[in-house]
Amino acid sequence: MKASLIQLEIKENESSEELINRVFGLIDSCRGSDIIVLPELWHIGILSYRTIWNFAEERDGPLMRRISAKARELGAFIHCGSFVHKEGDRIFNTSILFDRKGTDIAEYRKIHLFSCYGREADSFTHGTKAVVVDTEFGRLGLAICYDIRFPELFRMMTLGMGAEIFIVPAAWPYPRAEAFRCLNKVRAMENSAYLLSCNLAGPYKHLTMVGESGIIDPWGEMLTEAAEGEGIVHGEASAETVRQMRREFPVFDDVRLVDSIL
Repeated sequence: MKASLIQLEIKENESSEELINRVFGLIDSCRGSDIIVLPELWHIGILSYRTIWNFAEERDGPLMRRISAKARELGAFIHCGSFVHKEGDRIFNTSILFDRKGTDIAEYRKIHLFSCYGREADSFTHGTKAVVVDTEFGRLGLAICYDIRFPELFRMMTLGMGAEIFIVPAAWPYPRAEAFRCLNKVRAMENSAYLLSCNLAGPYKHLTMVGESGIIDPWGEMLTEAAEGEGIVHGEASAETVRQMRREFPVFDDVRLVDSIL
C-alpha cells in the first residue's frame, strides 16, 4: 500500500474556500498513491469553538461529496482526516474513509474527546464504537488524535476486530511533541501493526503543531522522514508484513487478562 500523508500548515488569514482549494491541490499531487490521508479537523482552519457550527455538515455534505469525487477521479482511497459532522442537534469529530470508487466504506466518530484544556468535550458528542474495515490492503483501524493515549481502543481493534494497519489523523501541538512520537510508536509496536499518523504542522493560534507525520512499522520503527512544516510524507505499509510478524513473533498468544491470573 503506497500511502501519502498530507501534513498541512494552517494559514491564519486564509479563507475557508482558499484552504479547501489548496488542500485539493495537494491531494492532486499525490496521484499514484493507493491511500491519501489528511489531518484532523483541517477544514475549519484555525479552530474556534464559538464558530464551530459554521463548519458542520452532514456525512453527505459538500466537502465529503467533493472528497468522494476526488477519490473516484484519482482511483485512490482517501481518508478525510476528520470533519465537523452534524447529526440533528449534535456534532461529532468524524473520520470517513472513501475507496477508489468514491464510496464511503467506513465512518469513525472520535471516542476520546480532549477535556484537559479547550472545549472539545463540551462541543462535540463522544463516539461510542471502534471501527475496523476490511480493504484490499488489509484490515484498517480508525482513530483520531487524542485516542492514541488510550491503549484499550487499539487493543480492542487488534484482538477483537483484527486490525492490521491503524490510521490516525491528528491536530497535536507542542509542548507534548515527545508524547506524540512515543504514543504513536507504542500503539504500533504493542499491537504488531502499522500506524499511519498524519498531523498538522506550524503556527496555530497561540500554539505550534508538532508535525511528525509518518508511517510506523510493527516493531515501532519510523519508516519515513519527518517533513519540516507543510509537506507530503510518502511511504508504504503491508498487511502481509504484519501477518508474517505475528506468525513469527506471536506475542498475542501470551496475552492474559487480569482476572485469569488472580
